[in-house]
Amino acid sequence: MFPKTESSKDYKLMGMPSPELDAAWENIVQYEFSQIPAEYMEKHGRLDEGIKIANGNYLAVYTFMHQMHCLKRLHHANWPDHYFPNMTEEERFLQLEHNLHCLQMVLEGVMCKADEAPLTMLWLENSVLPTGNRTIEHECVNWDHLMKEMARIHVDPFEPGLLVHPKLGPTVPNGRNSVLDNRIGFTHHGVPLDTTGLQDYHDHTM
Repeated sequence: MFPKTESSKDYKLMGMPSPELDAAWENIVQYEFSQIPAEYMEKHGRLDEGIKIANGNYLAVYTFMHQMHCLKRLHHANWPDHYFPNMTEEERFLQLEHNLHCLQMVLEGVMCKADEAPLTMLWLENSVLPTGNRTIEHECVNWDHLMKEMARIHVDPFEPGLLVHPKLGPTVPNGRNSVLDNRIGFTHHGVPLDTTGLQDYHDHTM
């Protein structure tokens, strides 16, 4: 059963910007990047395109973590001056494209895993509009258990030498001190890397 929240002051992840809210988001998205075994990649025919890490596993982002990243992105988009100060016109364009991408990802998630619990309606004293009573039971995952598993298989993308593009070099050459050219974190019209002819491709991704 979800807690009854009637005001943004009750929202731990969707409220007004604050150090506490940012810390709550970081507590989740710190586990965004994880690893999956080579067997999974082989089963889906993705060994040739995957990003292999030193222990033989492959880099991955679980769909629900991508959706959480997207919700964080959409939340932050309401306060661009706070989270993305002094954006250029190109960054504003990328920001819009990233936000639309994230809306699509959340939409697909809702349509795939539709919550069929009905919200019964009720009247309010101070409005002609009806509203929903959200204090009903839902079938949910054990979120705490899920986060423990994400922590177990977590991969730190800032680990030196972990992410090395076969043609462009290290993604974060200075670890967490690296300054990315693309702070919006979105590539418009991204083109998958053609690994044809790349010698020892997976050696470059370790």
